[in-house]
Amino acid sequence: MRRLALLLLTALPACAEPPRRLAILACHRQNEPTPALAAYVKAKPEVCLWIGDNVYADTKDDIGFIRKCYDQLAAKPGFAELKRDSLFLPTWDDHDFGLNDMGKTYSLKKESKELFRQFWEMDDVIPAGQDGIYYSRVFGEGEKSLQIILLDPRYNRDDPGPQADTLGEPQWKWLAEQLKQPATLRFIVSGYQILLDAGTGSETWAEFPAARERLFKTVRDSGAQGVVFLTGDQHYAEVCRIPGAIGYDAIELQFAGLNQIEKPEFNRTRVSPVATAKHKMGLIDIQWSDTPHDPPHLLFQVSDALTGREEIRYRVNFHELVNAKR
Repeated sequence: MRRLALLLLTALPACAEPPRRLAILACHRQNEPTPALAAYVKAKPEVCLWIGDNVYADTKDDIGFIRKCYDQLAAKPGFAELKRDSLFLPTWDDHDFGLNDMGKTYSLKKESKELFRQFWEMDDVIPAGQDGIYYSRVFGEGEKSLQIILLDPRYNRDDPGPQADTLGEPQWKWLAEQLKQPATLRFIVSGYQILLDAGTGSETWAEFPAARERLFKTVRDSGAQGVVFLTGDQHYAEVCRIPGAIGYDAIELQFAGLNQIEKPEFNRTRVSPVATAKHKMGLIDIQWSDTPHDPPHLLFQVSDALTGREEIRYRVNFHELVNAKR
């Protein structure tokens, strides 16, 4: 009964209408200017996905420092307005978890989880006793339905290795249950990249090959259609694609760097230009209606938040996210 209760508690009630515009935010230096927030406020997203490194709170033993970093984020111009006008769905990556590249051995992980629940007002979403911050949300119904699954590949993550795990058994079982829910489109969110190859010097699920294959197999075995991966970590943006990996193409929309930039890694799975503006804005627009000349689709757009210059414009039609063999 306790396991069932956790499965139910970490899936929020469905909203009547699916969003048409979502924002992606990640990798934010809280002690530096963030002019991109004003651009997000102006864009009027219905949902804001904060997908990790939302603050840089690296510490080995000072939970008060993590709290201070969250306070700095809350005080940023534009943050309160964005929170007022949209629904925040956050997750974390290593720097707001508490220490660079850390996993299950991080000494403050329980305390950090409690701060996360408090700051993002997730007490009713993430149970206090849950082994991580994973949860999901469903919007709409029928052919106009969106499921957002926010994974936690930090709290129970092993050190990288061929058989190393990322999620832990309770979260794997929870994920399989979530994929049984009906939805036309599904975003699976991870703080760091899934499709990027190992050996680049950056964190990626490819450093955990057994876990990545288990993720792909979990999607395939579920028969879930409409899955798109959303990831952060790198201080640029791109689209990655691996043909047939989940019964249809695995597509990853990667965005990070609200006020940061770094040199892009070589990535053989990349299928888009790379967005390299320091102050970036990432949006996903969804067209739910089906017309003869314009089928349902999502549009991933990344722009320079200061100039408005578009750097990525990538369309995915819903019919691409279907296993033709089923």
